[in-house]
Amino acid sequence: MTTTAARTPSLDSLPVAWDMLTRGLHVDGPLVTGAPGSDIVTVRIGRRRQFILRHPDYVDHVLHEGADGYHKSIEYELLRAVLGLNLFTDEDESWRRHRMMLNPTMSKRHVRGMVDLMIDPIERFVADIGDGSGPVRVDMSGDMVALTIDVVGTALFGHAFGEIGRRMKRVVTTGLRSAEVATRLLMVFAPPVWGLRAFAGAIHRAPYLPPPLAPLQWVMKTVDETVWALIDDRRAHPTDTDDLLNLLLTVRDDEGRPLPLRRVRDEVTTFMLAGHETTANALAWMWYLLALNPDARDRMLAEVDEVLGDGHRPTTADIARLEWTTACFQEAMRFYPPAWVIPRTATRDDVIDGHRIPKGSTVLIPIHAIHHDDRFWAAPETYDPSRFLGDAPKGRHRSAYLPFGGGRRVCIGTSFALMEATLITAMMSRDFVYDLVPGHPVEPEATLTLRARYGVKMVAKPRPGARLRRDEDIS
Repeated sequence: MTTTAARTPSLDSLPVAWDMLTRGLHVDGPLVTGAPGSDIVTVRIGRRRQFILRHPDYVDHVLHEGADGYHKSIEYELLRAVLGLNLFTDEDESWRRHRMMLNPTMSKRHVRGMVDLMIDPIERFVADIGDGSGPVRVDMSGDMVALTIDVVGTALFGHAFGEIGRRMKRVVTTGLRSAEVATRLLMVFAPPVWGLRAFAGAIHRAPYLPPPLAPLQWVMKTVDETVWALIDDRRAHPTDTDDLLNLLLTVRDDEGRPLPLRRVRDEVTTFMLAGHETTANALAWMWYLLALNPDARDRMLAEVDEVLGDGHRPTTADIARLEWTTACFQEAMRFYPPAWVIPRTATRDDVIDGHRIPKGSTVLIPIHAIHHDDRFWAAPETYDPSRFLGDAPKGRHRSAYLPFGGGRRVCIGTSFALMEATLITAMMSRDFVYDLVPGHPVEPEATLTLRARYGVKMVAKPRPGARLRRDEDIS
C-alpha cells in the first residue's frame, strides 16, 4: 500500500484542547497537566475541566463498564435543540426503553429491505455525472452530501426526496457552521443545561433575531416544518413500503404502546440529518484516499466489475460479495473519522487508572488521535483496507476503532451506513474512475464533523467499456 500525503487537521484558532485532540499533541503550559506522552491529560479552559483519554482501555471504561456514570456532554444540547429528544440525545432509562423498541427496526433484516429503495437515487446521481463522452469535474464533498441525503430520505420516506433534499443540504451546511461557533464558546463557558435549553427554546419562538442567531433559527424552523409535513402526509396517505417512517409509525413496546408522534419526528430528524452527514464526509474522504492509493482503487474496481460488471440491479447478496469495497470505506473512516471526538460528562466521581475524574468534568475521547496511534495500528499513516478483511479485526482492541462510537450507545444506523456506502461506491465505480484535480488543496477541517475545508474537487473519467455495459443493459 502507498503511504498517503494526506494532512492531519490544522485548527490553530481553536482552544488548546481541540488542538490536542486533532493533532494528537500534548501541549505544555499552565492550562495542561500530564506528563508528555501521557494517556490522560487534564485541560482547564475557562470554567471547564476536561480530561483527554488517549488509550482504548480508558475509553472502554467510559463507553462500556463505566457507561452509567457518563452522559453526553453539554455540546449535545446544541443538537438536541434541532434534532429533539431521540436515541442520539436521550439518556438513562428513557434511552434504554426506546433503544430496545427501535433495535429491531434497524436490524440487518430490515435494512436489507431498504436496499432497493437506495438504488434509484444512486442511479439518478450516476446518470447525471455525464454521458460518458469525456471527463467531468465533480466536488465530492458537496455531491456526497446531496447524494446521501437523497438516499437516506428515500429510505426514510419511500420516495424521491427532490427539492426537500436540496433544502436539507442547505440546512446541514448552515447548521454545522452555526454549531461550530457555539461549540467553541461552550469549550470555554459552561452554562447550566437548563439555561441552554431555555435559550434554545427562545431562539425557536422569537419572531425576529439578528445575526448570528438568525441562521440557527432558520435551521430549527426549517427542519421542524419539513419533517412534520412528511409525517402528516404519511398519516393521511398510508403506504405499504419498507421505509423507515413506516417502521417507526408501527413499532410497539412490550406493552403494545406506539412511539409518540413527537418521538417519531425526533428519530426521523436524527436519521435524516445526522445519519447522512457522517456517511457523506466519509465517502468524500474515501474517494480522496483511493485517488492517492491507486493499488487499493484498482483492486476495488476489479471487485466491482466482477460483482456488478454485467450492469444488473444490485442486490443485498451483491453487497456481501463487495468485501474490499466495504473495507475501503471502513479504512477511510479510520483515516478521517467523520465523528472525530466523543465528549462525555461525568455524572458522579470516578477513577480511571488511578486518575480522579470529579463529577461534572468533561471527558474527551479523541477518535482521530486513537485511529492514528501506532501502538494500536501498524503503519497508521498508510491507507490499508486489508485491516478490515477476514480475521484481521479480531486482534484489535474494541475501542481502537470508533467511527460509530462504542459500547451500548454504538450508532444504531451502523449496518445502514455500511450498506449505503458500499452501494454508492460500487455503483459510482461501474462507469467512472475519480482522480484529484491537480493543485486543488484538500485540508481537513474539524467542525462538529471532520469535513474538507475547500471540498474534494475531482475529475470523473469514463471507464473503458463501462458505458457500453450500461447501454447494453438498458437495451
